[in-house]
Amino acid sequence: MEDDLFDLDAKASIADYVLKPGDTPEGAAYLLLYSGGLDTSCCIKYIRDKLKGHVIALTCDVGQSDPFHEIGNKAIGLGAEYVFKDVKADFYKKYISKAIRLNACYFDGHPLASSLSRQVVSDCAVELAKQRNIGIIAHGATGRGNDSFRFDNALVSRIEGVKILAPIRNNKLDRDREIEFAHRHNIPVSATRKSPYSVDENMWGREIEAGSLDDLSFSLPSEALAWVKLTSMASAPGRVAIEFDAGLPTRIELADESGTAEITDIVQAIMTLNTFAGARGIGLHDHLEERASGVKVREVHESPAATLIIRAHKLLEHASLTPLELSTKQFLETRWVQSMVSGRVDPVVYGIEEFANVANRRVTGNVIFKIAAGQCFTESIKPVYGLDFRSMYGGDVRYNQDLVAPSIELMDGPIRQALRYHDIASIDVLTRMFEGKADSQGR
Repeated sequence: MEDDLFDLDAKASIADYVLKPGDTPEGAAYLLLYSGGLDTSCCIKYIRDKLKGHVIALTCDVGQSDPFHEIGNKAIGLGAEYVFKDVKADFYKKYISKAIRLNACYFDGHPLASSLSRQVVSDCAVELAKQRNIGIIAHGATGRGNDSFRFDNALVSRIEGVKILAPIRNNKLDRDREIEFAHRHNIPVSATRKSPYSVDENMWGREIEAGSLDDLSFSLPSEALAWVKLTSMASAPGRVAIEFDAGLPTRIELADESGTAEITDIVQAIMTLNTFAGARGIGLHDHLEERASGVKVREVHESPAATLIIRAHKLLEHASLTPLELSTKQFLETRWVQSMVSGRVDPVVYGIEEFANVANRRVTGNVIFKIAAGQCFTESIKPVYGLDFRSMYGGDVRYNQDLVAPSIELMDGPIRQALRYHDIASIDVLTRMFEGKADSQGR
């Protein structure tokens, strides 16, 4: 196979914001969104050797369990300048909190994770690019998935005149060719032909795709899981209590045979809950997704904390909001999720988020789960502003059952009359049909 995977003479993109061959002089600065994985490590080699550029490799801590010291050493060893930013607090405040209030799950499946982290990483990249007057931002997204849309749209919408470089996408590379390229150039990567999965992790979820999962008939790759322990689902049950104020968790209490722990730092609570609930088999989602192109792909998701927190929020929300509020919110949630997943973030998301903020003012209270062997059981729901019988008719207030029959008479009367009209109209239609048929035969 040829050594030169990256073609400087490749056909230039028709998009104005995409960096084209010959656009920049040697020695230009490139800000690379660097994960330390296969794609972005190959990107450093390309920018350094082919474009003769200076690479600033930016790694953002969004709660992944990566060894950042080793990632930094790898970037420096490949000839890049390394910048590390801890953005976990911003990630929660700016994106995860909105996802909780909007019950953000992909088609009612797994909680959104990677699509949210792309937004906060883009925020961080734009801030650094402006500070250092860098006009080119590079990323390792391929043309197969949604990350090209997420990163390109996020970056272009945040900084005027920026140029985007996507070496893997522009050169149409696949993982097998990248792995071979990395081995030939002594680029240390964890991906191999035997374990070719692409894994993306942050504190809200862990996503596994590509490799053998491109074959939809491939069985669950349990060796690729890190949080959800399928072999230990029969371990001792646990108890999780989540307290909400205005739709957001403020305190999480974990209890098992070893004792009880209370956590009020929500970032830390989420990361601890991933381990606690994952050890009991909670949070595994294995299903098909849809790329922006419409292509169906299989992904495996681990999201123990997100699964429990969103489930608790939904229960408390259902106990507190009116049917019209819930149905309206569910419609808007779908639009918000579609925008995040595709990366095409329309200004309508701001209106949706404001609606969610207002609706969640009454979503306050406590939810307790018992979890064991991959199952989650609701122990209690205690809303502060509930619309249940106990909340509405406690104390001296009584539910007046004498009002039921008059209500039925008033509200259902038109429906009963419509049913009568339906029977009459049906008979009239059939009669006219038969009369018309008889007339035609008579002629």
